[in-house]
Amino acid sequence: MVKQGRHVDSGVTVVTEKGRRYFFRAGKNETGLRSSGGAIFGTGLFTATDGEVTLLAVESGRPVTASLRPEVRLSGIAVTNNVATLTTDEPHGLLWGEFIRVSDADAAGWDGVREIADTTLHQISFALDSDGAQAGSLGLSKPNPLVQALRSRDIRFSIKLSLISCTLTTLFSLWVAVPIGYVMSRFQFRGKAVIDTLLDIPIVLPPLVVGLSLLILFRYMPEWLSDFVVYKWPAVVLAQFMVACAFAVRTMRVTFDQIPQRFEQVALTLGCNRRQAFWRVIMPQAKGGLLAAGTLAWARALGEFGPILVFAGATRQKTEVLPTSAFLELQAGRTEGMLAVSLIMIAAAAVVFIVARTLGMKRIFA
Repeated sequence: MVKQGRHVDSGVTVVTEKGRRYFFRAGKNETGLRSSGGAIFGTGLFTATDGEVTLLAVESGRPVTASLRPEVRLSGIAVTNNVATLTTDEPHGLLWGEFIRVSDADAAGWDGVREIADTTLHQISFALDSDGAQAGSLGLSKPNPLVQALRSRDIRFSIKLSLISCTLTTLFSLWVAVPIGYVMSRFQFRGKAVIDTLLDIPIVLPPLVVGLSLLILFRYMPEWLSDFVVYKWPAVVLAQFMVACAFAVRTMRVTFDQIPQRFEQVALTLGCNRRQAFWRVIMPQAKGGLLAAGTLAWARALGEFGPILVFAGATRQKTEVLPTSAFLELQAGRTEGMLAVSLIMIAAAAVVFIVARTLGMKRIFA
């Protein structure tokens, strides 16, 4: 509704409809707006009391950067094959795949949160319950972004795949980290410094380079193996494993360094072989470090994005994990969905660390 131009000393006026509600967002060159009903500073809702409002500029001559959107009104409600189509008198600004809350409907089967199946500039379509009847009036509002994200099929799939892939990555990382960390801690051999450097390379490499390296590597693999892994869910696990395993190895090596070798030597003199000494003496003392390594690997896998994007892609309902969900939501212009996915990731990481610390990881990170 706000036309492009520059602010003048008398102020930029915008035509409004008396009695209609509007949402105003001030830009970087505006402090607010003024109407006969008072002034609004910053961002907020207001009801127009006359036919125009005036933008309050920071300084005359600057470009107009504010926005003013009217609250849409329903001009038509139609039901066809249990699909409702709502027509609005103004552009609604909603996208398909988003959710909308229907309330105060005068017919059964309407109220609740609905996923938008189709949309045009002035129309919204969504499915009704099986017993949905024609409604004459109803109210529309946008649900909480977090609730909207949790109701999305795509984001629910990404949560499920993230939990599965991170758990598998953690198990594989520990399976590799325990023996490698033990060998690097207890034995001296030629080339140990080179191997130690190679183990740390995934930590310092740019994430996109890790994904690109995997992609190039699988070009020389058998075709059946490449078809099974690249741009499929195993690629997600492998991309997460490449970085998470390095953190797990480093943590397990530090853990074994903190356990005196004298305990093993005593066990060996008492008749244990090296395997028995490892499982009966060393591992019980390393359980805190094992938990720390698993926690770090899981949390690092959860936040992996660059290698997954390059090596596994970001296909909905196929290789989509939480970081790629945030990326896809941002690409679609749904910043609320991106923020909701980010909050889910933060909450998941916080829960993992709280549980790990509760189970006895304090000494490792102290």
